[in-house]
Amino acid sequence: MATIKKIVRGKAGILETAGKVYNKDKPIKLLESVSYDWNDDSRGFALVTVIRDGIDYKTFERVAENTPLKDKDWAVILDTTLRTLLRYKKDNKTFAPKQTEKIIEIQQLMQYGEEVFGNKENFHNWLMSENIAVGGIIPGDLLDTSVGLGIVKDELGRIEHGILA
Repeated sequence: MATIKKIVRGKAGILETAGKVYNKDKPIKLLESVSYDWNDDSRGFALVTVIRDGIDYKTFERVAENTPLKDKDWAVILDTTLRTLLRYKKDNKTFAPKQTEKIIEIQQLMQYGEEVFGNKENFHNWLMSENIAVGGIIPGDLLDTSVGLGIVKDELGRIEHGILA
């Protein structure tokens, strides 16, 4: 297993890792550059840092507004209550690493789905409608587990390659 260099926190919230410098106060810039198929170690290390540090509610809000998911859906996905989610919003709290990772996984799924369907609206309609290929349920209802997320990604892969069930 490769050793990850220790991350050094410098002046004004700047992070240095693997010879690269990232501004901790701007995790959304890194999140915007993350795609479902990224394979760049430096972005990967930076993303690990963002996940470990967590993202604040305002950053989450920018991700969430590009999804068809409602606050109650996010509460289920993030394994919390709607009340807690609203408290995070009020205080601009930082999400725990596991929650941050789930937010990023959903963001990557959204990017992938939009690419497969050609636009956001078509993908969102598919994601929030009953689908025979995934057992007659709504694909968006599967996003609270890693297995469910994998099922949705697999189905998107089939659609992308023209393999319709």
